[in-house]
Amino acid sequence: MTNKYYDHFKAVFDRVKADLEAVTAIKAVSLGEQFRLTSTPFAIINAEDAVMEPVVIGTMLKETVSFSVVLVIRETEPTDWFTEIVSVMGDVVDKILADQTLNGTVKDCYPVFFSPGEIRMQNKLYYGGVVRFSAWGFYTP
Repeated sequence: MTNKYYDHFKAVFDRVKADLEAVTAIKAVSLGEQFRLTSTPFAIINAEDAVMEPVVIGTMLKETVSFSVVLVIRETEPTDWFTEIVSVMGDVVDKILADQTLNGTVKDCYPVFFSPGEIRMQNKLYYGGVVRFSAWGFYTP
């Protein structure tokens, strides 16, 4: 038996990963798998909440899927945050906005949060940021 919702949900994130792998400023992308941070810039896609509500009772749900992209860009403090950090984060926003339907897996996807800053991971300080997105579409059980 196939898991229809899993296939639907995973397709959204597979497309986000494919889009981010096409960003030349990013060396590697992780989606739900164990990883070892060996080189930067590195992107981590985190699935967040998915909120569903009925559109047509019993036949269709409107779904809003949230996810964040954590960008680990540098191990040393940048001399210019805009050229070294914000530019890579902007590439991520531009790439997702160039494919707002995520290859037809959703109706629309857009950024809702953009925060450059410090990232603590594995007891080490890195520099990068978080970009959060919201995507909405329909799911028919």
